[in-house]
Amino acid sequence: MHFLLPVFATFIAVSSALPAASQQSHVVHEKRDRAPAKWTKRSRMDPSHVLPVRVGLAQRNLDRGMEFLDSVSNPSSKDYGKHWSIEEVRKTFAPSDETRESVLQWLSQHGISSVRDEGALHTLAFDLPVADAEKLLNTKYYVYEHDESGDAHVACDSYSVPEHITKHINIVTPTLHWETKPYRHGVKRDGTFESHPIHKEFEEDAFVVTAEAESPDDGPSVQDCLGKITPSCLRALYNIPEASTTPCPNNSIAIVEYNGNSYTPEDLDTFFTTYQPAAVGARPILTSVAGGALDNTNPADFNTHGESNLDLQYAMALTFPQPMTLIQIGNDPTSDGSGEPENYIQTKVVSTSWGSNENEQTPAYMDTVCNEYMKLGLQGVSVLFSTADFGVAGNKDDCMNNRFQPNFPTTCPYVTAVGATQLDDTQTDIAGTLAAGGQPEVAINSGVKSGGGFSDHFAIPDYQNDVVQAYLTNSPPPYGPDKFNAGGRAFPDIAVNGRSYTVVTGGAEGGVDGTSASTPLFASMITMINQERLAQGRGSVGFLNPVLYSRRDDYIKDVVSGNNPGCGTDGFSAAPGWDPVTGLGTPDYQKLLAVFMSIL
Repeated sequence: MHFLLPVFATFIAVSSALPAASQQSHVVHEKRDRAPAKWTKRSRMDPSHVLPVRVGLAQRNLDRGMEFLDSVSNPSSKDYGKHWSIEEVRKTFAPSDETRESVLQWLSQHGISSVRDEGALHTLAFDLPVADAEKLLNTKYYVYEHDESGDAHVACDSYSVPEHITKHINIVTPTLHWETKPYRHGVKRDGTFESHPIHKEFEEDAFVVTAEAESPDDGPSVQDCLGKITPSCLRALYNIPEASTTPCPNNSIAIVEYNGNSYTPEDLDTFFTTYQPAAVGARPILTSVAGGALDNTNPADFNTHGESNLDLQYAMALTFPQPMTLIQIGNDPTSDGSGEPENYIQTKVVSTSWGSNENEQTPAYMDTVCNEYMKLGLQGVSVLFSTADFGVAGNKDDCMNNRFQPNFPTTCPYVTAVGATQLDDTQTDIAGTLAAGGQPEVAINSGVKSGGGFSDHFAIPDYQNDVVQAYLTNSPPPYGPDKFNAGGRAFPDIAVNGRSYTVVTGGAEGGVDGTSASTPLFASMITMINQERLAQGRGSVGFLNPVLYSRRDDYIKDVVSGNNPGCGTDGFSAAPGWDPVTGLGTPDYQKLLAVFMSIL
């Protein structure tokens, strides 16, 4: 993943005031015992190949990150909504002079004198042949190959630095971090909607849902959403109005995609023609990160276009005419960073439907990435991640040591984790249930199982501690510490519908299930709330979780049915209150809007 701030070219030459490199004792800074699943070590790396090396410097005040973030995100704080500028963020977390000088002197001793700054001055960048990098880090580089895709990846098993340097750096890349494209959350349903009678009926006509059709000739009702979800279904289910026709230029929502997956403009227009005619011709603003680029070839290939089409078709249909930003991430580590997270703060909401399992990353890597999300929250950006689709098995049905697999970055305490629900197939009067304030949904139980559980790395944050402890006390799961870490950051935080989404790919409608669908939906709700606040001269809502948890009784419909099986178990079960399947439950948009509008 690439979450660095723009480059500031500063070439530095330093003199050595430390012992000669050959006299310095090295200590292991990071290591891994195994490569991620389905990656096989093939051969030593060509020693002449040049690596784009990045050294992440230790930053000041990261231990106070939650304290700082809570001060601008907790509704009981006098500083709620007083988000920081990027200059304040840089100043607060900048590495100390001692750290910079110590690392630069170490590099100088190895003949590395031209170093440029990246990442708000907390990352040092330079290019180095493999042979020299191996000497610098006392390691060996290998080429790994993915067993299925054949993709190649360069990595080592461990790396070491002088003992006096280890306290001054977070991570060095490329080393043992798998920064390849993470996994997509969301799956195509078998067949197309033509295989379902109700879908075929509306295949050529706009599927505009009313609360309840007066007669069969009035068109589809919310009851029909059992078989086919559209934007109007979601508006009916969650009490979402049409977006304001007056866009706010500071209110862009951002969708994150990875190379190898990109939307097709023609499919956007086909979808909009039926479900949001005003948006026909609208396109997201492209922000390229690390060589991110669009690929419009093979428009009917769901694996290439399905994810991006899903995310953009729904987020744009629900929020239009609010600006939409597409952050397209490539795999070119030599990118100059001109499109990187400086642009994130030009948006107020970032939605990502991709991730990996914690066991595929190192603790230092997860901490480094998670802290960047904390900084985005300080700047008023809401960061949302989907929780994956294999239940307690995380991103894929591959449970190491038969242990539940928490999903990263979902487990980062500075992001909002979104799970998935579905309409209860036994519901015979959805409109009546909604009118009575009831819950017509259960945990998703299609081929997708909503990811949920507890982090093995991040500790439980204060904002969710009381509800999680209530769950563990009142609805204790039948598993011990060999399966999950009861003291870890718990997820999801919230859930919304993720089943049977109508998506246009290659000009044809098909169905998609997954937390990949639920995440941009909730992100769209937050974007509309920001629009209302910004229209009144208030700030964006920023980091959501302190409000979501502390005001849960004001807007949540609890989900008490369903589970998320995986790893050879039934997983966790939904229960009254928060649970590790559907989180707090599903939101009522109008009530959630009232909550945020009540906070000055």
